[in-house]
Amino acid sequence: MSTEATESESGPILRAALASLSSRQPEPIVGSASVGMSERCVEVPWVAAHLGDEASILDVGWAMSPPEWFGVLLERREQGCDLVGIDIIDPQRVRTRYTAGQVDRVLSVPVRVEDILQAQVESALFECITCVSTLEHIGFDVASDPSDTTSAFVRADTAEAAPRERNSETDARFMDAADRLLVSGGKLLVSVPAGFGEPILHQDSLGLFTHQFEYDKDGWVTVVGDERFAVEDEAFFRYDENEGWQQVPAFEDLTYQTSVLKPYATGCAMAALRKL
Repeated sequence: MSTEATESESGPILRAALASLSSRQPEPIVGSASVGMSERCVEVPWVAAHLGDEASILDVGWAMSPPEWFGVLLERREQGCDLVGIDIIDPQRVRTRYTAGQVDRVLSVPVRVEDILQAQVESALFECITCVSTLEHIGFDVASDPSDTTSAFVRADTAEAAPRERNSETDARFMDAADRLLVSGGKLLVSVPAGFGEPILHQDSLGLFTHQFEYDKDGWVTVVGDERFAVEDEAFFRYDENEGWQQVPAFEDLTYQTSVLKPYATGCAMAALRKL
């Protein structure tokens, strides 16, 4: 999902994520404390906990990351990790979306402005690839012309005009790219919105429309069932407007969640995979 955390929730999420990064034990914000929060409160701490001592990280969707995830990756960079971003959007183009405390550090990170599905090895393979709430946008999002000062993405003015088709090979091609860009034994960390397993309509902060993918069990298996990777860990979280976010045992517990025209997901799946 593309909606960012509100200012009031951003601080607690970042603190939980940095604590998870340090302890390597996920400390998601769940229960009543998470009512009204986006999926960032569970996925960012969970993924942060699964970052190890990797010497190099390629982050997919870097330019449009939320501040909490920036905080985690910038901390790893300060610890000596070689961090590279990849995005179809040049961060310089959207620099006003970054917090005052992060903007200079975000813009100092090397970025490959290209489609991850087509990305080839440049100088070296990466030890870790992270893809936090980004895979669902791949296959839908298209960068607008740089002269467009309204939106960095091509968007529709009406729900009816928003393209709904997504190539059925998108997720398999993403896994191909991960396999191509990771060292043997490298780690892939992924989180996605989960629910009905179809394109869902989303209205962005400008009031424009697009679709993004919401994963069902079959779609999730395309990612975690790839024979070139081993699943080291998975987690599933479900949102209830009265009870907040709760961890659930299996993907099947997310089957009837949906985020159609909602500001954030109501089901979230995440996985840590190891390239064989």
